[in-house]
Amino acid sequence: MSLNVKGLNSNVKRRLALTECRSQRADIVFLQETHFDKEGSSKFAARSFPHVYAASSGRKTAGVAILLSANCPLQVVCHVSDAGGRYVILNATLNGTPLVLCNVYAPNSGQIPFLAQLFERLSTFLPAALIVGGDFNVSMSEHWDRLSAGTSSIPSVQRRLSRSFRQLVRKYALFDFWRINYPSARCHTYYSHSHSTHSRIDYFLGNVPALRMLNSADIGTISWSDHAPIFIDIKLSGYHTKVCHWRINEISLPTQSSDRNCKIL
Repeated sequence: MSLNVKGLNSNVKRRLALTECRSQRADIVFLQETHFDKEGSSKFAARSFPHVYAASSGRKTAGVAILLSANCPLQVVCHVSDAGGRYVILNATLNGTPLVLCNVYAPNSGQIPFLAQLFERLSTFLPAALIVGGDFNVSMSEHWDRLSAGTSSIPSVQRRLSRSFRQLVRKYALFDFWRINYPSARCHTYYSHSHSTHSRIDYFLGNVPALRMLNSADIGTISWSDHAPIFIDIKLSGYHTKVCHWRINEISLPTQSSDRNCKIL
């Protein structure tokens, strides 16, 4: 599961987030905009999610965290936390399968240079299966992933930004899990009141090894946050002890038979 929570420094917001994670039966959770200070991630540890890997800026801005449920068999080898609170990377294995997870919260400007640098860093972990999820703050397609009220024209700067994002994703051989399953569908994950714009800026991207694991993906409904949660389900060969849940956005792909599902929320 992946969700932009827009701050978790209040007890109410933390309870809402944990309630949603539990209700979705998530095993792995990506959270963006936690706004924790350097020590704040410890506030979010709970019996159901005892393992928290976080990156914080120290200024109660940005901030990301990956939560692992008590029953998730993911074995973390090492992790990398960005000093600016923009991403956290887990180098891990799941039943012996190398798996790299990256939770990202891209800035509101300079998205492409930031993502290019991050993707280049992630390429050093290959050929492991790679899943990158979170809030990218840019639409993949201004036509399919963005809807503005009262106007049909799309600013040229937005078109260029989307084009650059697509080119970057192709360069690093990544796939938009939801779009593969819904090539001509429109579904949005964020609504901007100031611009009266619906957009899909929250994604799960993955390389070919990760794509082969994919079973399904979905986009949830916007409720207490201003973003919709996104979900994915993956299958891992030989993973037969129990179901692991990840929530992301939208997808359902046929895969080879496997003994067990892994749900990413």
